[in-house]
Amino acid sequence: MTVAAWTDTENVTGSFGASTFITESSTVSGVWASNTTSPGAGLDFNASAMSPSVSFYAWVNVRTTAASTVGGTITLASVATSGALVPVLEYRAVRTAAVGTVCDGSAFTGSAVFIAGSASSYLPVSTVPASPVPSSISAPGGEIRYCFEVRVQSGAANTYQGQPGAVHWLFSGISN
Repeated sequence: MTVAAWTDTENVTGSFGASTFITESSTVSGVWASNTTSPGAGLDFNASAMSPSVSFYAWVNVRTTAASTVGGTITLASVATSGALVPVLEYRAVRTAAVGTVCDGSAFTGSAVFIAGSASSYLPVSTVPASPVPSSISAPGGEIRYCFEVRVQSGAANTYQGQPGAVHWLFSGISN
């Protein structure tokens, strides 16, 4: 006896595309740009004549671009410094409640969200917190403002007068 059988096949295909997570930053200049290499966006501290215990402030906004399809988190990840003034510079930084928040001493009061230092303490500018404070950011177009306060330590030696210093902070973004 001969058995005949019919056969048939079915094919299926799946298409895939990766998400995008792209950030950019803006400072007082108001220009948004991807600052993936040093020196990055310039913070406007206006701090060319610093004295001990006198604070100077500057802000940076970070956002996801229109091309971003997923949100993520932003953290203060690392720092690089140069100059003879660095050993006596200290800072703290907060994530503000809104991107239009004024960056001055008032940003560090009340329920401020500190990403470096605290209401009563500062960090040396050569360090970042051992446990980074993540800030959630949505996509596309989610924005975060960070406000930095930098000062010369109280009691800094007279030998630091007239000395320069520069700090380069790096923010890291990781998608969800």
